[in-house]
Amino acid sequence: MDINKLKTYIQSANINFLFGSGLSRPYLDTLGDIEKWLTDLAKDTTISDNVRKVIKASIYKEYFTKVILPNYNPNEDAEDYITVIEGYKNFLLIWNEIINKRANRLLSKQINIYTTNIDTLIENVTENTQVEFNDGFKGSIKQIFDESNFQKSYSKTSLHFQNISEIPIFNLLKMHGSINWKDDYGKITNDYTLNIVNEVNVELQKIDTSFFVGTICSDCNQNNQNKQYEQLLTDAQNKVDNNSDIDFNKEFQPFLDLYEKLIIVNPTKQKFIESVIELHFYELMRMYSNSLEKENSILFVNGFSFADEHIRKITLRAANTNPTLLVVIFAFGEEDTDKESHENYKILANKNNNSNIIVLTPSKFKENNKVDEKDTEKKKIIDNINNFDLVTINTIFSLINKEISANYGK
Repeated sequence: MDINKLKTYIQSANINFLFGSGLSRPYLDTLGDIEKWLTDLAKDTTISDNVRKVIKASIYKEYFTKVILPNYNPNEDAEDYITVIEGYKNFLLIWNEIINKRANRLLSKQINIYTTNIDTLIENVTENTQVEFNDGFKGSIKQIFDESNFQKSYSKTSLHFQNISEIPIFNLLKMHGSINWKDDYGKITNDYTLNIVNEVNVELQKIDTSFFVGTICSDCNQNNQNKQYEQLLTDAQNKVDNNSDIDFNKEFQPFLDLYEKLIIVNPTKQKFIESVIELHFYELMRMYSNSLEKENSILFVNGFSFADEHIRKITLRAANTNPTLLVVIFAFGEEDTDKESHENYKILANKNNNSNIIVLTPSKFKENNKVDEKDTEKKKIIDNINNFDLVTINTIFSLINKEISANYGK
């Protein structure tokens, strides 16, 4: 798909995004094999409680230290952090301008960002931008989360003539919860201080690091390859056998109990049958489905591999029942370097009846956007696309924004 077609769709569509963990790279790690490990562990009924505790605690430690903890005390001077933060900031500013300037005045100016990310990077960015932002919370002192808050539109009245105009609003719908969510007697409140994250970390630091098993196989043929579940099982069994005097339940349980108070959906395929709080997640999934069923909608998929079966099925069903929906997936890399993601994309494409799911790889995008040699700036941008990270995707949307701006008011 070329930029001109994307511009045409954007001008006349309801705008939705699906963000995955890949978009917060390189500051935060992606999930890797965590979902597979936890899913295999949940299915394994043959192991002892001690072995289960060792594996579960080791996986949670991996997820907590690489994905959750960097949000609690971010290194704001780190190059990776600055890159990601600037990427999100530019995304909001570019799309705020696109929505303000696109030709169709009848469409809603709401931009829905659906995400499985539990970090607070986008929320942090909005503090330093002038865009309107809605994360589903309402209240001044004690903010309470309510999905009905996403049904609101925002307008401004001019100072002198009292003219009213709708303004762009970014809705952030976190389908897997967030590290700043707190369960307050059945209601979700906003915990700005991330106290629960600190409490989990305190308990984690109390555990002797030798009680955990590593998740990386550094001596494999491929450097730093993730271990298979069977290897984790073997390592955990050896750990238990060689430490018969250790009560692993006593050692790990305080950490596990506090970790499971985090209002997040753990990355397992059994994720939606775990607790009552998932009612909120069901509602957010329903809203995701409804957004895709609207006439003339577009879904841009960024940093998301569709390993999540629930979201994959909802997306495919909407694409098959709504021929006016367009799903554009920005694949991070080529098929030979990103095999697992592309396998999931193939599942979507092969079962897609309306041919309205498009997977854009860097090479395919270049092929579809041959630029006149005279347009040196645009040619340089497109020629330098080697993967679709947040920075690169922003450059594409920036090109579209310039073309819309050039025609604005004509």
